[in-house]
Amino acid sequence: MTSKQSSALLFWLLLGVLAVIGYGSLFPFDFKFDGSHPTLSAAVSRLSWARAGRADLIRNVLLYLPLGFCLMLLLRVRIGGVWATILATIIGMAVSFSIELAQVYLTIRVPSFMDVMLNTGGTVLGALAGLIWRRLSDLVYVPPTSRNRPSDRSAYVVVITWIVWRLAEFAPGISLSRLKLALWPLLEGNFALARVGEFLLWWLVVAQSVFAIARRQRSGEGLLIVIAIVMLGRLFFVRQPFDLSEIVALLVLLPSLVLLHKLNGLPQALLLMTVFLGWFMYEQLFPFQMASTVSAFDWWPFVRWFKPDGHIDPSLIMSKLFTYGALIWLFKEIGITLRLAVIVVVTLTCGIEVAHMWLTGRLGSITDPTLALVIGSVMRLISDENKSQRTRFKST
Repeated sequence: MTSKQSSALLFWLLLGVLAVIGYGSLFPFDFKFDGSHPTLSAAVSRLSWARAGRADLIRNVLLYLPLGFCLMLLLRVRIGGVWATILATIIGMAVSFSIELAQVYLTIRVPSFMDVMLNTGGTVLGALAGLIWRRLSDLVYVPPTSRNRPSDRSAYVVVITWIVWRLAEFAPGISLSRLKLALWPLLEGNFALARVGEFLLWWLVVAQSVFAIARRQRSGEGLLIVIAIVMLGRLFFVRQPFDLSEIVALLVLLPSLVLLHKLNGLPQALLLMTVFLGWFMYEQLFPFQMASTVSAFDWWPFVRWFKPDGHIDPSLIMSKLFTYGALIWLFKEIGITLRLAVIVVVTLTCGIEVAHMWLTGRLGSITDPTLALVIGSVMRLISDENKSQRTRFKST
């Protein structure tokens, strides 16, 4: 990805952030121009120093964090970190002040200079976060030999299935109350360390997949775009968009990548694969209790979903496709062929499903091995490995 392409992606991301700010601040757009505030000075006189509640104070800061973040990444390359912070602050203040003036003509809003101050503070914090992101992303080491390698097409499957899974609970509909509810988990401050670790592991795999797709050393923009797609997509299209555990995981994602990339080559891939495989085995075999009787094995895939009492859960299906695709890709990353990686993962899932026959609360089924085979077949179909094999076959 060239710097010009990165700037274009960040520019569109910035427009998306501004759209969210405008919508959240001006909804439902029922402006009333009755002539009571005919001039700019008259509108400014309506702004007070009224203080909002604690929740609104935090929302005002959080809403402008992404704005400062995007502005920093766009401006730093051109004018340096210090001037980028100053200019981002000025832009954030100008955007906030303009919106507060527009709120003068909305009867359900209370325009306030205090909101401008809080929004400006959020912009500054976002700019500092962008500066930290850039400096940490510079520390993520990618070997020189991998900078010009072709994109790993099988890694696209990991990234795409992750995005589709995170947006699978599709429930479009935008309103002010929904935007407020979306931020409520962040205000409560409750998160579970185990859940943070789980999200961090998933995002580490996604980040490594993005790095395998990118053709240059600095792949921070690519990872940032994936994060933005998931977060903004969940904000607009998922009923319960945010989990504080995931937000915490994203905060420590880049430092974790820096530590992971202290290892080079095989040790790095082997560590991530081992941790992911350990998590997978734990999830599949928990709570490790033997059943008193052996359950039957379901030899027909997907049959349970189509029974009268069954239920097709798109989120569950996509989570399984992502998990098996990630496992296959991680096995490939440690040096085995993609074909062998598919065989290993399908065999592993078959063994786990057989073990489920003896575990309490589990049922053995051919469904999961079938899903693993499907996602593995897709990865082989689009991969460079499969393409090279077809080329060698034609040449003979």
